[in-house]
Parts: sequence; C-alpha cells; structure tokens
Amino acid sequence: MRKKWLWTLLGVVALVGAVGYVKRDAIAMNLLNRGADAAMARNALTDLPKDQLHVAFCGTGSPLPSRDRAAACTAVIADGRIFIFDMGEGSGETLSLMGMPLGKIEGVWLTHLHSDHFEGLGPFTLQRWAGSSAATPLAVYGPEGVLEITAGYNAVYRIDSTYRIAHHGADVVKPSGYGMAGKAIAPGPVYDDGGIRITAFAVDHGPIKPALGYRVDWKGRSVTISGDTAFTPGLAKAAKRSDLYVSELLSPRMVQILENSARKAGNANRAKIFSDIQNYHISPEQAADVAKSAGVGMLAFTHIVPSVPKPLEFALTGTASEHFAGPIKVMHDGDVISISGKNEFKTQNLLSR
Repeated sequence: MRKKWLWTLLGVVALVGAVGYVKRDAIAMNLLNRGADAAMARNALTDLPKDQLHVAFCGTGSPLPSRDRAAACTAVIADGRIFIFDMGEGSGETLSLMGMPLGKIEGVWLTHLHSDHFEGLGPFTLQRWAGSSAATPLAVYGPEGVLEITAGYNAVYRIDSTYRIAHHGADVVKPSGYGMAGKAIAPGPVYDDGGIRITAFAVDHGPIKPALGYRVDWKGRSVTISGDTAFTPGLAKAAKRSDLYVSELLSPRMVQILENSARKAGNANRAKIFSDIQNYHISPEQAADVAKSAGVGMLAFTHIVPSVPKPLEFALTGTASEHFAGPIKVMHDGDVISISGKNEFKTQNLLSR
C-alpha cells in the first residue's frame, strides 16, 4: 500500500513538472509581470514614517573595487524630502533599487571634489531627468570648483540629451530639466527651508581644499556627516549632541597589509598610494573619540576602506568600542537608520526586500 502511494505521488510530481515545463514561458511572463508591477509602484518613502529622520546609505564604498558597495553616497530624508550627500559611481542606481523616488530629491551636496564623490552624477542626473520628468536642472552644491564639475557634465551629456528629447518628446524629457545647476558654498548655513536646516563645516582632507562635512537638523533631531577627513577637534564641535554621527572608516592595519602586499608584488606606485591615504583619513578609534566627545547617540561607518567579506567586518572597527559606548555599525548599501527619538534607532535594509 505504501509503495503504491509513493508511486502515485511520484507520478503527480512528474505530471506537474511536465506541465510546468510546457507552460514555462507563460509562468516566466506571469512572474515578470508581477515583479514589474511591484518595482514600478515601489516608493520607499511610504514605508518610512514622516515624523522620523531617516539616513539612507546609497554608497558605502571607496575608490577601492568592491562587488557589494557603490562609491560614496548618503541620503537624509526629512518630512518626505530627500537630500543627497555625495554621488559616487553606482550610487544613483542603488538609490533607484532602494525605491527612492528621484523626483523627491532636493539636491546633491558634495563634501569635496575627489572623483569618487561625484563621478555618479552623470548617470544619476539622466535617470532623474527622464524618470521624474524634471522641469529644472539638478541642484548640485559643493566647495569652490563645483561649477567646473557641473559644467563639464552638462557638456559631456549634451549630445545624448538631444537624442532623448527627439526620441521621447519634450513632454517626457523636458528641455528645461536637463543637466545640473552648480553652486559653490562655504562653511556655514547652506539650506534652511520648512524646518530643515543644513550646515556645512570645514574638515581637514588636505591637500584637497576646501573640503566639507554637513550637519542636518530637523525637529530636534540631527545627523552629522563627516565626509573624508583626518581627525580634528572641530569634528566634535560640529557633531555636538547629534543623534547620529556618520563617519568614514579607514582601517590603518588593513591598509598597511595592502601596502605591504603591493610592495611584495613589485607595484611601488600602488604601495605609495596605500601609504599616502593613511594621513588624510580618520581611524575608527579616532572617529569613536569624536562620537564620545560630541555626545552623539550612535556612530555609523561608511566609505569603508578596505571593503572586506562580511565575516571579517568585525575587524574593521578595531578598538572603537573601547572609545565610544554607544551603538556602532558598519553600514552597507541599502541600509536605512531611522531616528524616532533620543537614542531610538531602527535599522533596515531596503535592498533585501
């Protein structure tokens, strides 16, 4: 009896498999339809409470190659409005994959003019223009020299823009929305609207000058983003009593390993670069000292140097936890930290959905 039941079950499985094989094209198209409907309708803002301050990580990598991390990009979301800080390679695509509505982006604020902090502007601006029927150029703010960047991108993409207008029509890709509008800014208040205040402050990333960090304040909550910087006492002053301090991370001991390996391989140029970068980036322990001195609620690391497999990420932060007692996280692309109150943080990943 049991054997007969088993053969019957195997027959049913075989029949279902055969039908599935014959109908595989229809099944694939049905799955694609469902996936496309979900993707096109997705809006991450609907799942992020408007009464909370959100910090989204759209690029947590560096110039060093990484399969899992786009280059530098952090988004701050307040009252349903999106503010972008840096736009490294691949970060615009990450924003779209996270479900961020590009039409809600108020502008991009660059910390400095190293290419890994702005080289994603071209494709991102194109996606924003076409994807949201933007009627005005993307506002791009940054240190002196930013106009050269935006003018260069506008020139490079000009020919492409004419093809798209001719193909899709001026109602879809509005000529008035093409490109970027750059504006140079200096330390001090750089944005104040609807209760959202952005303040720029000077950081030490010499010989890259000027270089900026940013603090965003909204309804008693705040996040400070250091950008790339060596340790200075001014960092704690800028971040004072912020809920969240977002710092870059360079692991000196890991970068030293890379330098040594480059020398062993006979690549003196690369070894010199690995040696040089250690003097204008902050260590995890120094960043933790800033967090402690500033009295922040949480320390989040981005711009990870070097990128390592997840099982080894615990080693990136060194002894930072001995310097700062609050929560410390190494962030990944797609992560969002939501701040609902003092020392009230929730972290989720929008790429894992």
